[in-house]
Amino acid sequence: MPREAWDPRGFADWATLYPDTPDAGARVRSDISAEFAAAWDAGAAPRGASGITFVFVRGLFGEWIPGHFTHPSWALERAGLETIIASGNPRGGIENHAELIARDVAGRVRAGRKLIFLCHSKGGLDALAALRRFPALRARTTAMVLCQTPRGPCAVLESILLGRHRASMRGALRRGQEALAAAAIGVAGARGTCLEITGGAIESHVGRLEAQAACVPTIAVASWSSAPTAWLDAQHTRMHEIRPRCAHDGLFFLEDLVWPTAEQILLPRIDHSQPTVGGGGFDHARFWLALSSLAAARSA
Repeated sequence: MPREAWDPRGFADWATLYPDTPDAGARVRSDISAEFAAAWDAGAAPRGASGITFVFVRGLFGEWIPGHFTHPSWALERAGLETIIASGNPRGGIENHAELIARDVAGRVRAGRKLIFLCHSKGGLDALAALRRFPALRARTTAMVLCQTPRGPCAVLESILLGRHRASMRGALRRGQEALAAAAIGVAGARGTCLEITGGAIESHVGRLEAQAACVPTIAVASWSSAPTAWLDAQHTRMHEIRPRCAHDGLFFLEDLVWPTAEQILLPRIDHSQPTVGGGGFDHARFWLALSSLAAARSA
């Protein structure tokens, strides 16, 4: 049986499914969800993007995930737009990635071209850090998209790496799974990077970076999900244990994905990995075409 097509409408359903969720909408300065829905329905390529390079910035483990951002990048290129996927390193922290982004843009994007950053998850923090550290990069940037970029901690990583939320852990199997995950993160050399998006550390970074989201036209996307769609989103059960009846996207709680200084898009039923690899019938290439259209309209 074919899957039902995803619809960008229905964000408010979280109130029924997750009644204990803090009201994320209360912090929204400008809700442009309806504008996104219109762009999604139109399915058109961005207009007015001549002279602009769209820079995709991956999240924490994006460099290691097969097919990450591949189809969205192809979709923009088929529409006649110039794109690059910025280099990343899951072992490098936010400041290290800021340098990588600036170096990548300098080496791969022709001088004189403007930039629109299309960022997923922690990649948004990396890109904001790059704008903060490199004024010449900021001067070339005409718009930015922060998709599921957190302002608050990843509770799952706090549990795995810091032993927090232990009162909510159920059974020896869960403890064994988290011990194995901690060991894998350590062997991969990514522990330090992961710790940057746990409580205390991420708030410190956001405090320094949030002003950058007000310096250029910025669109932020927050979403919730009611069921995992791929192996990359295996944390629904743990999130429900930590804070029952609270909306999340599989890794971050909904209210921590809202950026008060940005124009906000609020969407239902999108897991944390779906914008980058699709799955569950979600057309992630069309998703980024719609976001690119909105960003291009703000870059004039």
